[in-house]
Amino acid sequence: MTEKTEKTEKQDMERTVVTPDASRDRGPDDTADSAAPNDGADSRSRPLLEVEHLQVVYPNGARGVQDVSLTVREAEIVAVLGRNGAGKTSILRGIAGFLRSEHAAVAGRVALSGHDISGATPMRTFRRGVMLVPERDKVFSALTVADHLRLAARPGGGKDPCAFPALDRLRQSKAGLLSGGERQMLALEVAWRNDPRLLLVDEASLGLAPIAVKSLMEQLRVIARERGTALIAVEQDASVALRLADRVYVIDRGETVWEGLSSQASAAELARQYLGTAR
Repeated sequence: MTEKTEKTEKQDMERTVVTPDASRDRGPDDTADSAAPNDGADSRSRPLLEVEHLQVVYPNGARGVQDVSLTVREAEIVAVLGRNGAGKTSILRGIAGFLRSEHAAVAGRVALSGHDISGATPMRTFRRGVMLVPERDKVFSALTVADHLRLAARPGGGKDPCAFPALDRLRQSKAGLLSGGERQMLALEVAWRNDPRLLLVDEASLGLAPIAVKSLMEQLRVIARERGTALIAVEQDASVALRLADRVYVIDRGETVWEGLSSQASAAELARQYLGTAR
């Protein structure tokens, strides 16, 4: 990697990663939306996110989402399960506001704490506490782990211990030299340093060895619980989804075909009926 390339990539990172200070730089209409409910015991049962009849049609006529409705409560972990091409990523991008850049036609309602954020830009949804960790291009390969943490940190907080302890031993390593699981940890670490209320994670287990998936998902669940972060995790593997989540939605051809508690579901049965696999 040349010095010029590394410098350019670092500049890209600084333009792309929004620091926690930016998340506090809210406009007058953002303040109420970003405040968490404060009704004591009721706050965990009240929907944090409500998606009603979401539809997504891309400029080429392809329908990414037919009709999907889902809810996520405060501090709840929800998995969106479905085979490749089912519309899972389109759902996350529709919630976070990224479909605007793809000129997709989006219908339906997305609300956060009762406030309509349908059609909001990614920056506005970020300021309300919604963050997306995408399936690909999660980190900048020429930057070190320490660079990523510094750019995502609060002032003076770049040396705070990592939520994923393995990253503390890798601070001087280039992100491009990390394993798949380590890169995923780094992307999640950057997200959590921005104090999200709702974290959207797209295919965290993709391309990872089973033992790495198990470790990552266990840590992901523990950290989300400790921080009280609500989480939507998109997955293709039913067993991974059920181990991670409190509730599961199964999506097929852009529509919800099953929803329920993970404790009441069978990974093998979901895979057989809806995913076309025996897993």
